[in-house]
Amino acid sequence: MADPDLCTKFEKLLKKYECKYCYFIKWILIPEMIDGRYFCEPGSREFVELDSIDVEHLDRKTSRKNVLHRVMARVNFSGETCSFPLIVKLPKQNIMETTLCGSFLNEEMFYSKMTLNYGTDGISKCYASDLGRFDGQAVIVLEDLVASGYKQVAEKLNENHLKLCMKALATFHGKGLKLKAHKFPIFREFYAKLSEPIDWLHLNTSPGSVRTSELMVESTLDNPECLDTSLYSVLPVEATLSEKIRAKHNITSKLEFNDFWTICHGNFTRSNLFFRYENGYPSDVKVIDWSTMRYCSPSIDFGQILLENLPDDNNLAKVKAFCQNMLEIYLDAVKDVYLEVDRELLERDVIAKLPFAYGMIENRMLRKTGMMLRALDQLGSFD
Repeated sequence: MADPDLCTKFEKLLKKYECKYCYFIKWILIPEMIDGRYFCEPGSREFVELDSIDVEHLDRKTSRKNVLHRVMARVNFSGETCSFPLIVKLPKQNIMETTLCGSFLNEEMFYSKMTLNYGTDGISKCYASDLGRFDGQAVIVLEDLVASGYKQVAEKLNENHLKLCMKALATFHGKGLKLKAHKFPIFREFYAKLSEPIDWLHLNTSPGSVRTSELMVESTLDNPECLDTSLYSVLPVEATLSEKIRAKHNITSKLEFNDFWTICHGNFTRSNLFFRYENGYPSDVKVIDWSTMRYCSPSIDFGQILLENLPDDNNLAKVKAFCQNMLEIYLDAVKDVYLEVDRELLERDVIAKLPFAYGMIENRMLRKTGMMLRALDQLGSFD
């Protein structure tokens, strides 16, 4: 039989050499969540106790202010062991030490408050979202989508993927527009607490200007040589279209507020999408990383996912038909959620604002900018 004192010393030694985040997860967070019955179904009276915990670092290149861990928590329910694959997100600072970054506050608010009004369809299951209950440490605990059978797509999304994306995005936007119309005080509380000011997209896009949006800066950190300070500095299109774009730009250099503004994801790209498949086809999509939420035109979200995944086809008629089809799917889904929306006006607004979405992504897809601009022209964005 093992010496109890020796086991205790060995346990203390393990704790000593664990990183502070692993230590917090293994010895504080998960045990307290089990004691608080966070893994139990509502109304459950089963006896629960900790079985074991595995923790590993999950590196994510785009996560600069938070640390991610993949966790397997095994919990005994009245003697039966159940496993919970989790992703734990922690800010790199303790809430008791300094002010949390706005991006973490965005996401914590989304899971702890906004989902009460928006619902939980299309997102990861959240087990805990708190700013200090666990030993003063802010934390978000989500289901591990990979362990649940979801996958990311490394290459361009095809039409089947995009249809799911458009419906998911439209559902989120539609719920926001409906909440804004019928329960404005609640909606106002949400958008007023977002980390970026509401005019974050009122960008000065004249030659020589500098983008200051946090999202813009982060999107170019991985490839700083691509940072361009002019929205349309060198247009890779024919002269007639170039002049048409510049004329439009001269009279519309700011994304002006209107009634269609709502809370948007802010970085609705395939890096934040997980898909489940049935018979080789995508059947469901989950959206992650709500830290980039912004109050702006829904065209920003729609335009990012559309323009970054245009089909590889030089036939403009086919590209236009593709874009119109995606827009129809999006508008129909918004209408399904928010019946009172003026579908025609929303369509006009989305098309008119698409150049701003192009401005968000031009530096990340320089080789595709010509086709993007031509597609926007086909839709009427520069008219």
